[in-house]
Amino acid sequence: MIVSEHARQQMLQSGIDESDVRACLEHGELVIKQVVKGEMRYGKQPDLKDKRIIVIYTRYDGDARIITTYSVKRKRWQKTN
Repeated sequence: MIVSEHARQQMLQSGIDESDVRACLEHGELVIKQVVKGEMRYGKQPDLKDKRIIVIYTRYDGDARIITTYSVKRKRWQKTN
C-alpha cells in the first residue's frame, strides 16, 4: 500500500489510521469507480462500528496507491409527525 502525502494529511485531520485504510481495502464495499485523467480510480467504504470513511485509490504496479481518505458524517434523521 502506497499512501500519498495528501492522503496522509487527510488521515491525520480525520483521525483515520493505516489499519482503517487496510480494512477498507480488504473488506470495504466498492462505491466509486471512475476514470480521472486516464486513470481508473476506486472508492471503497467499509462498515466500521465507530466511524464511516471512504478511501479513494488507484492501482500502481499491482499495489494500491491511496489518493485520499475522508470521514463521512452520519446524518441523524428525526421522525416528523
